[in-house]
Amino acid sequence: MASAADPEGVHLAPQKKRRTVVLAIDSSKNSERAIRWYAENMAHANDDLELFHSVHFRVSHGSLFTSGSKANEQLQEQAQKGFEVVKKLKAQIEQLIQSEGIPATFHARDGEHPGENIVQFAREKQADCIVIGSRGLGTIRRTILGSVSDYVLHH
Repeated sequence: MASAADPEGVHLAPQKKRRTVVLAIDSSKNSERAIRWYAENMAHANDDLELFHSVHFRVSHGSLFTSGSKANEQLQEQAQKGFEVVKKLKAQIEQLIQSEGIPATFHARDGEHPGENIVQFAREKQADCIVIGSRGLGTIRRTILGSVSDYVLHH
């Protein structure tokens, strides 16, 4: 039976909009578990999965008091170490997502505060949701040390 809204009497299922999912990762087993959890419980064909790693190129306090080319050299060494870590992590994660059959894009960004980086990246991507692992800290340790997942949840 045809209606004014559907003059031909044909019902088409609404097309699902693309969903942007940010999955925060690091080199921990918890990140691997988060990827597997996403694959088993949440993944859809219309997802744009954005894997995000926040890396902080640490500068030793001694570097702050070193002048000129020596300080520059130390900064370059730290950056190179950081890039190597990211490169290794990317290779590991790409292998895992391929084994799970999940298409994804890998992103890494430098920043001192991983939680802030994740939230900022998710806003830039206009993410529909964020998947993040948890280290399983107790309430007291999480309160003292802080928790990236706690920060993301509240921001």
